[in-house]
Amino acid sequence: IEEARTRADGFIEIERAGSTIIQLGLFRIVVTKPPFSDGWEITAVRPVKRLSLKDYKLSDKLMQRIAEQAEGILIAGAPGHGKTTFAQALAENYASKEKIVKTVEAPRDLVLPETITQYAISRGSPEEIHDILLLSRPDYTIFDEMRNTADFKLFSDMRLAGVGMSGVVHATNPIDSIQRFVGRVELGVIPQVIDTVLFIKNGTIDQVLSVRMTVKVPAG
Repeated sequence: IEEARTRADGFIEIERAGSTIIQLGLFRIVVTKPPFSDGWEITAVRPVKRLSLKDYKLSDKLMQRIAEQAEGILIAGAPGHGKTTFAQALAENYASKEKIVKTVEAPRDLVLPETITQYAISRGSPEEIHDILLLSRPDYTIFDEMRNTADFKLFSDMRLAGVGMSGVVHATNPIDSIQRFVGRVELGVIPQVIDTVLFIKNGTIDQVLSVRMTVKVPAG
C-alpha cells in the first residue's frame, strides 16, 4: 500500500473495509481481510502474455470489418480465455492508426501506451464517464468488464451518440452476450448498439457474429 502511494506507476484502485485492490506496475494485487474473509489473503496477478492483433491471424474480411465497419463490438468469452488480452491488442491497433482511444475499466489493469487514457469507473459515476467521453470525443472506447445494468446502459448511450465502443463481457456462448442487453436496452435498438460479436475461446477467436435487424411477414 505504501509502494502504491509513492510510486508513479502504482495506485490504489478500490479501498473498502474488508478489501483493497491495488495496481502496482504490471501487478494487480487484491488484499482481503477479516471480517470480509476468514483471514488475510493477498493475491497478485500479472499479465503473462502480450499479443498484437497480427498474432491472432485474423482473416482479411474480419480485419477490414474491424478497421472500417465494426463500431459496436462485444468481446465475449468465459473467464480466463483471453478477452482482456484481445481488448488490449485491439486498443493498441486503433492507437497505431492515430485514432483517439480511451478505456473504461474497473480496476484499471490494461497495460497500454501513454497515448491511451484509462478511466476508472470505480472512481467516478457512469454520468461522469458519459460526460467526459462525450466532451472529449474519442474515436474508440474500450469498456473492460461490463457487469451491471449501469455499464450496459452507458455502453448503449455512447454507441447511440456515435462513439465507437468495444465491450468485454463474460459469456459461455456468443448469443449469451447479446442476451445480456435484452431487458436493459429496447429490443429494436440492439442492432444499432452491437454490430459484431467476437467470441474468444482458449486465447483465439472462436466465432464471429454480425448482428442485424430482420423483419419478416408472420407465418402460421
